[in-house]
Order: sequence, then C-alpha cells, then structure tokens
Amino acid sequence: MSDKDRDRSGDGAGPVAKILPHSIGDRNCIRIPVGCRLLLFCLLLITSQISFSQGIGGSTLRGLSLLVDVGVLRPDNSHADFYNGNPSNANTLARILYSETYGNQIWNNLTEQDLIGSAVGNYNQITVAEYGEMSYRMAIQLGVGLRYDLEPRSGKGTGHWAWQMRFDYAKLNAMGQVLLNSGKNQTILSNQNAYVNCPASGLEERIFINLGLIRKFKLDNGLDFELMFGGNVNNTKVESSDIRIAGVTYSILDIWGGQSPSSYTGSYEYVNQGGIGYGAFASATIGFTLPVGTAISLGYTLYYNKVNLQGYDSFAFHHAVGINVYLNNFDFIN
Repeated sequence: MSDKDRDRSGDGAGPVAKILPHSIGDRNCIRIPVGCRLLLFCLLLITSQISFSQGIGGSTLRGLSLLVDVGVLRPDNSHADFYNGNPSNANTLARILYSETYGNQIWNNLTEQDLIGSAVGNYNQITVAEYGEMSYRMAIQLGVGLRYDLEPRSGKGTGHWAWQMRFDYAKLNAMGQVLLNSGKNQTILSNQNAYVNCPASGLEERIFINLGLIRKFKLDNGLDFELMFGGNVNNTKVESSDIRIAGVTYSILDIWGGQSPSSYTGSYEYVNQGGIGYGAFASATIGFTLPVGTAISLGYTLYYNKVNLQGYDSFAFHHAVGINVYLNNFDFIN
C-alpha cells in the first residue's frame, strides 16, 4: 500500500473522549528525543573528564558499591504489534467495533464527519483495511543495584573481576495506526479518501533484573574499560491499549473476559496482561574512578530477551545506553 493511499484530506477530529498523552501520527515535526539529549549529555560528561582522570589512575573500586544508572532503552518492535487490535491479539478492535455498546457511536461519528460513505450502512459493515505495524518509542530507563569488586591486581592493562545485580525500570509507549475502509467511490486518479486513519497506542511497564559478571581493565589516562555478561528476568505489565476513531479514543483493553461488551455484564477491575520473561545480556562500558570512591561510566547493553506478551513472546534484541554511577565510600561496610 503506497503512502498516497494512506493519506486523507482531514484528520476527522471530533469530540474527544480521552486525550492521548502524545500526538500520534504527527511525523512532520522535527524533535530531538529526550533519550538522545540524555545520551549527548553523557558523552560530554565522559569526554570532559578524560584529562582530569590522568592523575587518578591508581583509583579503583573495592568491595561493595551502590549503583545508580539512567539511560535510554530501545526495545525491539516485534512485540509492539500486541497493541494494534488484530483479531488474533488479546485486545481486539473488533470487540468494540462490532458491539452494540460502542459500534453505533463509532458509526455515527464517522458518518457525521463524512469519513465513511453511504455504502457503509451500519457499524456491522465497517471493515478494517489494515492493522498497521506498531513501533516503540525510545524510553528513559532508571535503575539501582549492588556491585562487589574483588581485590584488583596492580599494573596498567591488568584488571580484576566483579559481580553486579541491577534492577532497571522503563515505561514503554507503542505507536501506530489502523486503517478503516471508508466505502467511498474512488476515481482512477485519486485514492485519497479510501481509508480512515485511526491512531493506535499502547503503554506498558517493563522491569529488568540483571545478574552479571564483570571483567574490569585499567587503561591509559586513568580510564576504566569493563565487559559484563550475565542472565536476567523481566516483568512486563500492560497498562493500556487504545485506538482513536473519528477523534474519540476507545480503550480496547479486554475488561470483558474475551466476550463482547454487549453480551458481558460487568467488567474486570484488574486486567493482568503481561508476565515474566527471561534472557541474557552483554554490556561494555568506559569511565573513570575518583579518589573519593565514586566511579562514573558510560555503557551500552545488548539484551536478548523473551518478553511475556500473549502471541508476541518470542526472543528479540533490545538496546540500552546509559550512564552509571557507583558509590563505594562506605567505610562501615568495607
């Protein structure tokens, strides 16, 4: 389907039942993501300390340290289609589109805004042209953890081992669109109004628990280079799954136990979608250690994880970049 086929002359904005936290589909605005700005700040911080670190080459972490990290997470988009309303998904667009509870309202809004033609006589005749591919936005990732460094060996180029346990948290936002057939007659030269664009979104929380082994090396200019590898578990919690039709946002989160809203009386107060996944990770960092027992590093982490989303639970690669701060000056512990 060409880009031209996807365009419409208007966005069909009508009364808004719920405003989404971000505008979906506005791809013409040039923005620098918060995650990119954070990454640039981290790079500037590390590079500005290289000359300063020349005199602190003998400093290193010993014993137990407290870790605080902040960065950006780029999840794999293969799991994002969980939120596009496909009939095979846990949360389906058809459940509200073809229910008497919501179907009449949707059909009336589309008709009043002239988004569908007379060929679509009622809500049962509304058809979906395409369930679009969803994608995750980059997300801020925050974490805390503990690290234990074994006694290091002296000498440039030598290193030592350490272990680390880290808890990371991120809130992920999936974005995309669904196309409805308008039922309007089209000319040979124009397909502009053949479809109704319906932005879709999903929100989830994801927690990583990482346990890894670290190999640390002392480099020139007092810099430290580290390699880490290990295993992890993750927990995903679905918070929302929405679609906006004719300016009105509808939740397609299944609170009806898999039944139609029209035939099901009542709803679940708590929808438990998501769950525990697992996998492995590897990371590389570069940084420096201050004489006061504090270390700062910039790192990249590659995750290979199975995420527990129904129908989208395959293994995939995820990427994270961030800055790590280690606090080691706890005399009462060491």
